[in-house]
Amino acid sequence: MKFIDLSHPMRDGQPSFPGDPGFKTTPHATIEKSRCNVTQLSMGSHQGTHLDAQYHFVPDGKRIDQMPLDWFYGPATLLRIPKAPREEITVADFKPFEDRIVPGARVIYETSWHRHYGQADYFTDFPSLTQEAAAWLAGRRIRLLGMDTPTPSRDYYEVHHLLLQKPAEIVVVESLANLDALPENFLFIGFPLHFEGGDGSPIRAVAGIE
Repeated sequence: MKFIDLSHPMRDGQPSFPGDPGFKTTPHATIEKSRCNVTQLSMGSHQGTHLDAQYHFVPDGKRIDQMPLDWFYGPATLLRIPKAPREEITVADFKPFEDRIVPGARVIYETSWHRHYGQADYFTDFPSLTQEAAAWLAGRRIRLLGMDTPTPSRDYYEVHHLLLQKPAEIVVVESLANLDALPENFLFIGFPLHFEGGDGSPIRAVAGIE
């Protein structure tokens, strides 16, 4: 099996979602002084390529350690939905793929926005999922929704609620990379760190291709 990294690299000082903590690495110990290297990490729980637990927006929603591990692993399908900056992603964009958007499916869409990662407009001008499209996807009872944008929508509060709340409880994976290298069908692997009570976690997202 061939593996393709779907995660953006994490670098000291890299931009974070507006209002979130920054990402900082600080040397704690060095081989010269302590005979080993240890780095202190400081970041928010939604740094870089990451996933959202239901608890991120739903007060009684599942936390990271309460989500079944099989939610983060399994066959996935890629939808190519190219979009211009700030363009809406609508129900009509998903309709041609309706036969693949079925209960239990892991659906990942590519808008080409991953190419803007690290640029000034990445967190401001991304294509945005409409509330109607989010409700339509939630109604399809898919298991996971991944994307190459930093968040699904500029209507972040409403759209996250539609996707994360019961009965949908969709795993939302944000800021994916290298989606242009994927075939239509692949194996998705994206386990979070085991944060007790966590609302989200950076992940090393990987695609497995036969």
